[in-house]
Amino acid sequence: MLKREEEILEKVRKIPSQKIEELIDFIDFLEQREKKKQWIALDEWAMNLAKEKGFNKLTEDDIAQIIRQHRLGQ
Repeated sequence: MLKREEEILEKVRKIPSQKIEELIDFIDFLEQREKKKQWIALDEWAMNLAKEKGFNKLTEDDIAQIIRQHRLGQ
C-alpha cells in the first residue's frame, strides 16, 4: 500500500463513528466534482470540433434534412 493511502486510512480510523457518514458524503462530492470536470472537458472538445467542422452553423432544419437523406440512403 502506498504511504499516502496508509496515512489516509489512519486518519479515517480516528474519525468518530458519527462523522463517517459526513466523510462518505464528502468523498462522494469529490467523485461527482471530478466527473463533472470530465463532462465539461468533453463538452468543450465537442464544441470545438463542431466549430472546426462548421456544424455550429447548422439549423435544426439542416440536421433534419441530413437525417432524412441518411435514412433514404442518399
